Amino acid sequence: MEDDARVVEVVPYDPAWPELFETERRLLSKALPEALSVEHIGSTSVPGLAAKAVIDIMVVVPEADAVIADLRPLEQLGYVYRPGVFPEDGDHLFFPKDTAGKRSHHLHVFGVRSPVPGENRVFRAYLEANPAAARRYEAAKKRAADLHPHSRGRYGAAKEETMAQLSAEARTWSESARRQSPED
Repeated sequence: MEDDARVVEVVPYDPAWPELFETERRLLSKALPEALSVEHIGSTSVPGLAAKAVIDIMVVVPEADAVIADLRPLEQLGYVYRPGVFPEDGDHLFFPKDTAGKRSHHLHVFGVRSPVPGENRVFRAYLEANPAAARRYEAAKKRAADLHPHSRGRYGAAKEETMAQLSAEARTWSESARRQSPED
């Protein structure tokens, strides 16, 4: 069935996004009691940043395989396991969730060995601390959404170059901050 509805739409920042995350965080903490952390990531986690109205959540667990072994707690919350979405990282599990027939959440579960959670934290902190970088990312997201409103994959690819540049800047920024902070 061909539908003309957009699957990718970048909208202005919504101050309700942190509370939507918090509601889901409480549910996920109960569903995944072994979680070491449950964090709001992605563009909806950066105050003032336009984004797809999809709450990205990062959960770090001791072993990703343990989550796969019993998917029922996440399925009961409406999450659907999509194996192989991130084949480059075997410790990265992906679960989208739709609410009222529309994508509302992306759950990213990582084994504690994955380097991605740290990278996500640095990227989020960099965008929060650097409004010019956040605006560049926002512009790339809007361009990508305008070019590819019907394809999440093409949307992601279209903003990849800017995201890679910003990720490199974020790593440099983080390393510089670490070097400048006094040792405990």
